[in-house]
Amino acid sequence: MKIQRSLSNTSLWLVISFLPLLMAESVRAEVKQNEQTVITRIKRLSEIERPATNVSELFSQSSTPSSEVVEVTAVKANPTAKGVEVILQTTKGQQLQITNRSAGNSFIADIPNAQLRLPSGEAFTFRSEKPLTGITEITVNNFDANTIRVTVIGEPSSPTVELFDSDEGLIFGLTTAASTAQQPPIQPTPQVK
Repeated sequence: MKIQRSLSNTSLWLVISFLPLLMAESVRAEVKQNEQTVITRIKRLSEIERPATNVSELFSQSSTPSSEVVEVTAVKANPTAKGVEVILQTTKGQQLQITNRSAGNSFIADIPNAQLRLPSGEAFTFRSEKPLTGITEITVNNFDANTIRVTVIGEPSSPTVELFDSDEGLIFGLTTAASTAQQPPIQPTPQVK
């Protein structure tokens, strides 16, 4: 029994000892094999693109093939018979991909590869307070350099949201349990940053 154990430890030690040499030999062989071809620079670890590690990263990688940032040039909130619609005006509305969630009484939608930009190029924020019975605030802002965040705070619960594409852009149709056909006019307050 003791002889087997010491032999196993010795074998393991030999494998571990010679592993760097074996790896070095394989690299040398590869370099010799490629001496006749052009040797390219090997990427550093920090230069290698990492694969997605969660679901939202996976969807953002697969659904946005280009890294082009879509410009949303205006945001409108219009009353409807059922509630209110928030329109993100852009000519590339079909390229906008949404990741949404509810948190408490809020609906939150993140739109990667998009930015709020006035035609002059300035960033802006859209905010509408109490646009509808059951909604206390709608905010649309640049969450980071490549993401727009739409936040709708409901009262007492999160609103129901439907998404629509149109020639104008992307439309969020918002309704609440308390909404009625007669709504006061919405007074948005766009703010230039």
